[in-house]
Amino acid sequence: MKLHEIELAAKDPEASKHFYHELLGLPVRVDQQGLKVFDPGIGGLDFDTSNHNRGRVRIAFLVYDLDQTIAALRAKGLHILEPFDSHLGMRGIRLEDPDGNLVIIHAPTERSPEWLRSQAK
Repeated sequence: MKLHEIELAAKDPEASKHFYHELLGLPVRVDQQGLKVFDPGIGGLDFDTSNHNRGRVRIAFLVYDLDQTIAALRAKGLHILEPFDSHLGMRGIRLEDPDGNLVIIHAPTERSPEWLRSQAK
Protein backbone atom coordinates (compact mmCIF):
# COMPACT_ATOMS: atom_id res chain seq x y z
CA MET A 1 0.00 0.00 0.00
CA LYS A 2 1.32 3.43 -0.99
CA LEU A 3 0.20 6.90 -0.02
CA HIS A 4 -1.25 8.20 -3.26
CA GLU A 5 -3.25 11.35 -2.60
CA ILE A 6 -3.87 14.15 -0.15
CA GLU A 7 -7.02 16.10 -0.95
CA LEU A 8 -8.16 19.36 0.58
CA ALA A 9 -11.74 20.54 0.40
CA ALA A 10 -12.05 23.65 -1.77
CA LYS A 11 -15.04 25.96 -1.94
CA ASP A 12 -13.64 27.34 -5.19
CA PRO A 13 -11.25 24.96 -6.99
CA GLU A 14 -10.31 27.69 -9.50
CA ALA A 15 -9.15 29.92 -6.64
CA SER A 16 -7.15 27.05 -5.18
CA LYS A 17 -5.63 26.45 -8.62
CA HIS A 18 -4.55 30.09 -8.71
CA PHE A 19 -3.03 29.83 -5.23
CA TYR A 20 -1.19 26.50 -5.58
CA HIS A 21 -0.22 26.83 -9.26
CA GLU A 22 0.17 30.52 -10.00
CA LEU A 23 1.39 31.68 -6.60
CA LEU A 24 3.21 28.63 -5.17
CA GLY A 25 4.33 27.20 -8.51
CA LEU A 26 3.05 23.63 -8.26
CA PRO A 27 2.55 22.12 -11.73
CA VAL A 28 -1.02 21.11 -12.59
CA ARG A 29 -1.48 17.42 -13.47
CA VAL A 30 -5.29 17.32 -13.81
CA ASP A 31 -7.56 20.32 -14.36
CA GLN A 32 -11.20 19.27 -14.29
CA GLN A 33 -14.31 21.04 -13.11
CA GLY A 34 -14.33 20.66 -9.34
CA LEU A 35 -10.95 18.90 -9.20
CA LYS A 36 -7.40 20.20 -9.47
CA VAL A 37 -4.47 17.80 -9.08
CA PHE A 38 -1.00 19.23 -8.50
CA ASP A 39 2.47 17.71 -8.65
CA PRO A 40 3.86 18.13 -5.11
CA GLY A 41 7.37 17.15 -6.17
CA ILE A 42 7.17 13.64 -4.70
CA GLY A 43 6.90 10.90 -7.31
CA GLY A 44 3.63 9.01 -7.19
CA LEU A 45 1.93 11.43 -4.78
CA ASP A 46 -0.94 13.70 -5.84
CA PHE A 47 -1.96 16.83 -3.99
CA ASP A 48 -5.56 17.72 -4.85
CA THR A 49 -8.12 20.38 -4.15
CA SER A 50 -11.74 19.60 -4.93
CA ASN A 51 -15.32 20.35 -4.07
CA HIS A 52 -16.10 16.61 -3.70
CA ASN A 53 -15.52 16.31 0.06
CA ARG A 54 -16.48 19.67 1.51
CA GLY A 55 -15.06 20.45 4.91
CA ARG A 56 -12.89 17.35 5.09
CA VAL A 57 -9.33 16.34 4.55
CA ARG A 58 -9.02 13.12 2.63
CA ILE A 59 -6.06 10.88 2.13
CA ALA A 60 -5.98 8.06 -0.39
CA PHE A 61 -3.81 5.02 -0.67
CA LEU A 62 -3.16 3.07 -3.85
CA VAL A 63 -3.04 -0.71 -3.97
CA TYR A 64 -2.60 -3.14 -6.82
CA ASP A 65 -5.36 -5.58 -5.80
CA LEU A 66 -8.37 -4.05 -4.05
CA ASP A 67 -10.11 -7.39 -3.49
CA GLN A 68 -7.05 -8.79 -1.71
CA THR A 69 -6.82 -5.63 0.41
CA ILE A 70 -10.51 -5.84 1.33
CA ALA A 71 -10.09 -9.48 2.38
CA ALA A 72 -7.07 -8.61 4.54
CA LEU A 73 -8.90 -5.71 6.22
CA ARG A 74 -11.99 -7.83 6.87
CA ALA A 75 -9.76 -10.52 8.37
CA LYS A 76 -8.58 -7.86 10.84
CA GLY A 77 -12.19 -7.19 11.83
CA LEU A 78 -12.94 -4.04 9.82
CA HIS A 79 -16.40 -3.66 8.34
CA ILE A 80 -15.88 -2.78 4.69
CA LEU A 81 -18.72 -1.73 2.41
CA GLU A 82 -18.79 -2.79 -1.21
CA PRO A 83 -16.28 -1.00 -3.49
CA PHE A 84 -17.36 2.00 -5.54
CA ASP A 85 -16.30 3.23 -8.97
CA SER A 86 -14.05 6.24 -8.66
CA HIS A 87 -12.31 8.78 -10.86
CA LEU A 88 -9.69 7.79 -13.45
CA GLY A 89 -11.29 4.36 -13.80
CA MET A 90 -10.36 3.26 -10.28
CA ARG A 91 -12.34 1.21 -7.75
CA GLY A 92 -12.20 2.19 -4.12
CA ILE A 93 -13.37 1.74 -0.57
CA ARG A 94 -13.98 4.37 2.11
CA LEU A 95 -12.92 4.17 5.75
CA GLU A 96 -12.71 6.66 8.58
CA ASP A 97 -9.77 6.83 10.94
CA PRO A 98 -10.42 7.11 14.70
CA ASP A 99 -10.71 10.92 14.38
CA GLY A 100 -13.24 10.78 11.55
CA ASN A 101 -10.82 11.66 8.74
CA LEU A 102 -11.75 10.09 5.44
CA VAL A 103 -9.36 7.40 4.19
CA ILE A 104 -9.81 6.02 0.69
CA ILE A 105 -8.09 2.95 -0.70
CA HIS A 106 -8.06 2.89 -4.50
CA ALA A 107 -6.95 0.36 -7.07
CA PRO A 108 -6.63 1.10 -10.77
CA THR A 109 -8.52 -1.01 -13.28
CA GLU A 110 -8.08 -1.67 -16.98
CA ARG A 111 -9.97 1.61 -17.55
CA SER A 112 -7.32 3.59 -15.63
CA PRO A 113 -4.51 5.44 -17.41
CA GLU A 114 -1.28 3.49 -17.77
CA TRP A 115 0.68 5.97 -15.62
CA LEU A 116 -1.72 5.26 -12.74
CA ARG A 117 -1.64 1.49 -13.19
CA SER A 118 2.15 1.56 -13.11
CA GLN A 119 2.14 3.47 -9.80
CA ALA A 120 0.17 0.68 -8.11
CA LYS A 121 2.71 -2.03 -8.87
